[in-house]
Amino acid sequence: MFGVGKRRKRVLWIALVLVLVGGAAEARAEPWGASDYAWFVAGGLSGFVIHDAAHAVVAESLGLRPRLEIRHRPIPFIIVKYNFIAVEDASGEVAYYSDRDGNPIPNGAQKNFVIASAGINSQNIASEWILSAHPNLREESRPYLKGMLAFDLLTSFGYVLVGRKDPDGDIRGMSEALKVNDGIIGGIVLLPAVLDLYRYYHPDSAWAPWVDRGAKGYLLGLSFRF
Repeated sequence: MFGVGKRRKRVLWIALVLVLVGGAAEARAEPWGASDYAWFVAGGLSGFVIHDAAHAVVAESLGLRPRLEIRHRPIPFIIVKYNFIAVEDASGEVAYYSDRDGNPIPNGAQKNFVIASAGINSQNIASEWILSAHPNLREESRPYLKGMLAFDLLTSFGYVLVGRKDPDGDIRGMSEALKVNDGIIGGIVLLPAVLDLYRYYHPDSAWAPWVDRGAKGYLLGLSFRF
């Protein structure tokens, strides 16, 4: 049963990829050329750099010495690791956070949440700038911005649909820090992505931008709740 559910989630994620890439090109009267797709990919890579750089910059600002590592399973991927360890009690709950030398880190839960949420918050800010500056982006010839927006949306949907339980994932880190179910954090992450996608296809909507901004602001505000 679990395997079937997991496959369905992956199918949904792949379908979303096709919707975004197809929607990026079909609204234009003329078909995309090779250079358009190259700019689209460059936009996606820029989104990736912004996302991971946000994790690294915040971790460095907190003195936690970030570093890049390549994780080989389930697929090769670059992740940001930092000098931070969750120490569990006998019940399996996180008791406190320490550095790699075993020294407790003050305000560890707050720091964990701020670092874990930095990537999603950075892409929410980037997506908001794109959709506010170019509300009719779907009709415009801007493959670079479309690629960046596609990465931002796919990352949020991917975390929720296939990466919610990932021990190195942002949702796992945020839910662990707040001590809430990862499904709740998944919903908070998913809502802005759904609204961004709605705004992309419905640029004349009067309510969606404000609800979207409120959802993004709520997630960002959780970084300052401790």
